[in-house]
Amino acid sequence: MANYLNNPSIFDIATAFEDGQEREVKQKPKTNVVVNTNRIGYGDKSTVSAFLATAYDEQGNIVDSMRGYFLEPETDYNRAKREGSDTAIMSGSYEIIPQTEMRKRIAERYTQNGKQTKESDIKLRYNWYIDNPPGRSGIAIHGGRNGENTAGCFIPGDSIGPNKEKTDYFISDNGKKDELFRFFNNYGQDGIRINVGPDFEDLYK
Repeated sequence: MANYLNNPSIFDIATAFEDGQEREVKQKPKTNVVVNTNRIGYGDKSTVSAFLATAYDEQGNIVDSMRGYFLEPETDYNRAKREGSDTAIMSGSYEIIPQTEMRKRIAERYTQNGKQTKESDIKLRYNWYIDNPPGRSGIAIHGGRNGENTAGCFIPGDSIGPNKEKTDYFISDNGKKDELFRFFNNYGQDGIRINVGPDFEDLYK
């Protein structure tokens, strides 16, 4: 798995030489995170799922966990692999990576396609991205309240409910996004993976 969050920062290294005294720089323990989701509700313009995020140590022992909900746009598997479809992505297993790593991978993919692009020229809005779902790009985890606030991305929250017409769902954050991002930062040193589904689509595979 990736180690992009596990290196001591330049500030840690500098601190190790304060007052001319070399001190040991301790790396964070290698933990990883697995986020399992289960889609539980389908509206006209939104999809809701329950998630469990679990942190594991190098031996596979559970060290921490947290629960919540995600809201995505409507589910339409006929369009889900089409760029710009504004639908929920296909169920499957994907990496969650920070913005800096997402820039690096986009630049590498441009290079593979014969185009040269600087990482600094790639503009991204969000802190965390779901990498490489089939046919889609720019799928992030960010804040919001309803299906109109996402074009395929995942909006975390601590509770969900139907709208007045009972045709769609909304989600309430109440600090859940920040809690999830802290969880990623605390335990994602050796990688973060999200398993989206299972849901109705899996019956037809």
